[in-house]
Amino acid sequence: MSRHEPYAPPHAVLVDGYNLLHAIPRFAPRGADLTSARAQLERWLAEAAQRRGVRQVVLVWDGGDDAPSGAIHAPTPLTIVFTRAGESADERLLALCRGRYADMASTTWVVSSDRDVQAPARELGFEVLGAMAFFRRWSEARPRGGCAREAESAGRRGQADADDGKPRATRREVDELLEQFLAADDPIGEDAS
Repeated sequence: MSRHEPYAPPHAVLVDGYNLLHAIPRFAPRGADLTSARAQLERWLAEAAQRRGVRQVVLVWDGGDDAPSGAIHAPTPLTIVFTRAGESADERLLALCRGRYADMASTTWVVSSDRDVQAPARELGFEVLGAMAFFRRWSEARPRGGCAREAESAGRRGQADADDGKPRATRREVDELLEQFLAADDPIGEDAS
């Protein structure tokens, strides 16, 4: 499916909160207050879900001193979950995949750039998106019927790209390379001795 075609929205989206928050500088610039950064991300997710017709987004935050442990808030369509003491967001996401959302794997996205979440979620049949890929998809995608102007603009960009004869990477290829780079176990230069 072309990125300019409207996509069928998932039934539900399960999100690793801090994973997404720290991947997108717009929400958590260095030195920003985490409480306000979380609130900004929560608003963005709720609004984006409503625009796309997604019934439920479950945003999982690792619990902490400033978060009510185990508390669940349910504004629609966003449900906010704080993990309990001793439980990580990764563990909670996978528990949701194996439990409540197991029967909806084919229509549910899991958003995390953490390999320890991605691999098991894929094995369970979920579509897995890294934080950057998800943010770009939900930031760029238009509500149903809103693609005409974007497609026209892309056509002009495509013509300009074709004129110079240089091959261009697709957005998906760039996103995949970026995710691989960000998820690399070896920081740059560590093995270069």
